[in-house]
Amino acid sequence: MGFAIKFTEQAAAVLKGCDSALTNKTVEENPWFVPEFVRHRLVTLTNSLETETGILGRLLDMEIPEHAPRMISIVAAGNIPLVCWHDFVCALAYAASHPEGVVLEVKLSSRDRVLLPAIVDRLRVQKDSCLAGVQVRFVEKVDPYTQAILFTGGSQAEWFYRRQFPATPLLLRTSRSSVAMLEGNETGSQIDGLVRDCFLYFGLGCRNVTLLLVPRSYDFSEFIDRAGTMFGSLLQNHKGYRNAFRHARACFLMSESADRIPVPAFFVLKESELLKPPMAVLHYHYFDDCAGAVRFVEQNKDFIQCVAGTPNIPFGETQSPLFTDFADGLNTLEWLQKLSS
Repeated sequence: MGFAIKFTEQAAAVLKGCDSALTNKTVEENPWFVPEFVRHRLVTLTNSLETETGILGRLLDMEIPEHAPRMISIVAAGNIPLVCWHDFVCALAYAASHPEGVVLEVKLSSRDRVLLPAIVDRLRVQKDSCLAGVQVRFVEKVDPYTQAILFTGGSQAEWFYRRQFPATPLLLRTSRSSVAMLEGNETGSQIDGLVRDCFLYFGLGCRNVTLLLVPRSYDFSEFIDRAGTMFGSLLQNHKGYRNAFRHARACFLMSESADRIPVPAFFVLKESELLKPPMAVLHYHYFDDCAGAVRFVEQNKDFIQCVAGTPNIPFGETQSPLFTDFADGLNTLEWLQKLSS
């Protein structure tokens, strides 16, 4: 049995087996990783493994020559649970396909130190484990002799790794945001999906919608009502988020008129075309026609991760990407494959 089949079967079983004890330990380490969001992430990753078995079978069985690099490092962000999962799977496929031994080291964010080590430990004890022959180690600092780095994170960390590893191949993905295009005739279920796109993971993911592109006649009332029903209790009862909202609301009321759109109970709606608002703030930007919205997206494509409300990404699907939806449009598997060329 090849690596791809073993991995998809074993990883799906392990993800399903992650219990409340593990999710509780996760939230103890990072209060932003609330159990509801950790469970959502685990279910999403499990569904991806089970529904994309065919394409994963083709993608993850790679051909790697003997002279290819034998030490790969992952530098992970910590904005949402298991944010480095895709990089880990790609690097694991590379390591499993290498004819010689490969060391795969992972430098986790201090905000996400529980889940991946627990999953790796459980994969190791599977019968005929997909990790057989692969060294996975978790580190506090990237080995100076590493031969390639998969990086996700902010601009300061990016600068550090460019400076520290000038001769090492680096696949860099920095923080982006996502937008939604609305026409004003969305159904209730579509608006529910948009609410999830905005507020899952407290809006901290690069695939979370932070900017709504709306026609000038758009009525926000149904969106506000449905957001309150779906996420109001969770977000208002979270101390960190509640404090962020209070600060955002105070700043908004001091500088803006709230006459047109009242401030909702747990987030601020602010007219702006900026893609990265503060926590608890959701920006909206008016457009006169669909062509104007499309132009805006095209002009900002280097800063946008995905666009919700399109045929490729329906509302509610931004946090359920396909395996081939590579971050920043950079194909991780192809990049790893080319390391030996």
